[in-house]
Amino acid sequence: MKKSILHAALLSAICLTVALLHGQSGATSADDAFLWLAEVEGPRTLAWAPAEKERTLGAPQSDSRYNRSYLDKLTIGEAKHRIPSVSLEQQGLLSFWQDESHVRGIWGRTTLENCGFQDPRWETILDLDVLALAENKSWVCKGHSCLARRCLVKPSDGRKDGVSIREFDSEAKSSVANGFELPEGKQSVGWVGRDSVIAARNWSEGTTTEAGYPFVLKELKRAQPVDKAREVLRRQRTDLKIVPWVFGERRIAVTRVVCWTNGFERQYALFEPAEPIELDPPKKAPIVGIASGRLLVTMNEDWIRYGVTSFKAGAMISHDLVECKQDPLLAKPPVVFQPNCRQALRRFGGARNVPPLLTCQSKAFACKYLTCHAPR
Repeated sequence: MKKSILHAALLSAICLTVALLHGQSGATSADDAFLWLAEVEGPRTLAWAPAEKERTLGAPQSDSRYNRSYLDKLTIGEAKHRIPSVSLEQQGLLSFWQDESHVRGIWGRTTLENCGFQDPRWETILDLDVLALAENKSWVCKGHSCLARRCLVKPSDGRKDGVSIREFDSEAKSSVANGFELPEGKQSVGWVGRDSVIAARNWSEGTTTEAGYPFVLKELKRAQPVDKAREVLRRQRTDLKIVPWVFGERRIAVTRVVCWTNGFERQYALFEPAEPIELDPPKKAPIVGIASGRLLVTMNEDWIRYGVTSFKAGAMISHDLVECKQDPLLAKPPVVFQPNCRQALRRFGGARNVPPLLTCQSKAFACKYLTCHAPR
């Protein structure tokens, strides 16, 4: 990972700051002196960005501690002897790995049994460096969503906000012929069934917010033309964006619709075959999972319900799906976890037929981790 990667990250931060300042200023297009920056790849923008990057980097690079700090961080970033971050899925233990030899990254798989060995065998599912070379693109992986062996892979060309969507077979290790494929754009998509996805994207003129993100949600069937997709939810152009998620649990499939009103607040709705059902949690309480037919919600602020403080910040509560569908305002979510004054909920995970597993962090804590060695 070379300096250009760190420079790109700093440049992204600069552009984001400019965009946020522009959004908060209340300026109109007539008096906005920086409106030309909205044309991300315009010649004026492309000339302005490197100059601003050099000006911004000048301050830290002139510090005598800069080179040592940079080399320390580069060594850590390129280290091969580190614990990979894995997710346990139907296909096995999956990991996305980057190092000096694999700058764009490798999507790999191993087995639970292999994790007990000092040097387990990692099977490559997709090598982004090889794909980028073959297609002459600057591919960067921005995630994937799998339904059994079929996955919706989301590569970005040059770290843009926009991503392409491709259906990928993780067993065959190749793109699916006549599979789901959406061109580059600011979009998000999730599985509804083997032959159906739900997506938020720029469907046509007038379907994006003032920030350039989608606010229209549609269901798209396999082999169906994009312009024939069925609209299921439409928000306002003044929202930030709308994002679909699908939580799967045995025969339960719940779509989480997130309508961002700004960068910190969310509005949720359950999407079923009928009309979407708007949920009750406060706008700063994210829905984080599903277990035993209940939606799990974490509290980022106190929730004052019916005139009393029902739940404290830092807690996790659960919503019964049946109650939510009947009347979310009357649903009575119980507390799953309430930290004391010396605790905080750090992470959680679910397992079949058992409640969610919680990891609490306190002043003195012990953790048990499943350790897998990195691919070499």
